Amino acid sequence: MNTFSIIIPTFNSSKTIGACIKSVLNQAYNEYDIWVIDGASTDDTVKIAQSYSITGRINIISEKDNGIYDAMNKGVLNATGNWLYFLGSDDQLYDANILSTINNAIQTNPESKFIYGDVITSNDTTERYANYQYDQLLSRCICHQSIFYHKSLFADKLYDTQYKVCADWDFNLKTFGKDVQPVYVDKLIARFDLGGVSGNWTEHPEYINHFSNKTSMALKYKGGSYFLGYIAIMASRKILNKLLWTFQ
Repeated sequence: MNTFSIIIPTFNSSKTIGACIKSVLNQAYNEYDIWVIDGASTDDTVKIAQSYSITGRINIISEKDNGIYDAMNKGVLNATGNWLYFLGSDDQLYDANILSTINNAIQTNPESKFIYGDVITSNDTTERYANYQYDQLLSRCICHQSIFYHKSLFADKLYDTQYKVCADWDFNLKTFGKDVQPVYVDKLIARFDLGGVSGNWTEHPEYINHFSNKTSMALKYKGGSYFLGYIAIMASRKILNKLLWTFQ
């Protein structure tokens, strides 16, 4: 069994899928396979992906789906690796040593089921998630291009396809915590493209209706005992920020 399954959802991605796949094939660590989950593209996406099949690492499923998270769920159900990583078809792994670095982290932290790092966006902004706490996750999601998930995390749940933009955030909020022992690796994992909804997700109705109210999210995902502590944390931070501003 491979250590990693790299799952790449695609739809009419002919301009970017080649570079995306190459960034995986260039990895120094080679215990992985690739799953291209295509939504019945009408361009050359599948043809380009098939051109790399000589490597013996690429599996391609092409059929109509219900959006990116439906495609990601199909990848989960078909993947054979112990660890799953979701790479956008317009994204790339940052360098050739990513899988080696994550494998080392896995060996060093055998109890962890959630290993993550940082990403750099297409506008050259580094998104850092160093040693995230749950209250930080309520405010901003760790993007899935930063995260390697142990496959067992999907044993009792998949991405909720009622969400078209924030299902990865929903999944992380359900998953992230002491029981999975998240491990942060101080390394850029991927180059993340901000095109499409990724560039203005805070304006999307799904975010506004379901993820903009942090106190409601705390209650929904963690329950009453955590909710009270969260309110206290937020209040103390406001007081501290006000004091700092006063003495500047």
